[in-house]
Amino acid sequence: MDRTRIAVVTGASSGIGRATAQLLLHGGMRVVANGRRAERLAELSEMVSLEGNQLIGLLGDIRQHDLIFRAFEAARTRWNQTPDLVVLCAGRGLPGTLLASDSNQWHDLLEHNYLSIMYQLRDAAQLLVTDAMQNPARSRDIVIIGSTVGRVISAANPVYGSTKFAIHSLAESLRQEVCSYNIRVTLIEPGFVKSEFQRNAGYDLDWFAAIEKQHGPLLVPEDIARTIEFVTSQPSHVHIDDVRIRPTKQPT
Repeated sequence: MDRTRIAVVTGASSGIGRATAQLLLHGGMRVVANGRRAERLAELSEMVSLEGNQLIGLLGDIRQHDLIFRAFEAARTRWNQTPDLVVLCAGRGLPGTLLASDSNQWHDLLEHNYLSIMYQLRDAAQLLVTDAMQNPARSRDIVIIGSTVGRVISAANPVYGSTKFAIHSLAESLRQEVCSYNIRVTLIEPGFVKSEFQRNAGYDLDWFAAIEKQHGPLLVPEDIARTIEFVTSQPSHVHIDDVRIRPTKQPT
């Protein structure tokens, strides 16, 4: 792992974001870790305190349109260097079909999973392009957490899945737009990952336990973090741009 790199990781309070921030930190990177729960960011800071001055905890909601700018500014202020890796993990779920899901939550879902990601992708890309003009040889990375339900239509969870379909489109279009600047935009599409996500989103935990019994062992956040580490550590001329990762026994 390149210890000279600086990463911005959203959703670092829990799940994939937290596992990714921890892995990058322990690998020697400096990390701006964003989350909404101050106590969780404090715990993360305590866990890596022996690693030195490597972590900035950035409290904030991903719906705040200046979030990426604040993360980059924090890194420049602390380390006098621009981040070159942005990992967008934050988002939310929503159980149910178009007919059965809670329509009162649709707007919030779109804000979290689509509109906020659009702002984050635009801002991260603009900042990385500006930096790339000064040093074009070095590769830079934007990683987006998608989902298998953004590729294969789910009869049980299409409302959430539709936001992932939209993000997958943005990821590929942005890749084409910025690849000439040596910026790699990578989509990671996990299948079932066991984390706090299911409880926080209001999924039926008995249903999820049945899924785990039938298709487990399921993925854990650390599996996705290792995948992110792998794709972003490739040589500058190599881009693994789309990774679908499932539990071995998950059929779809």
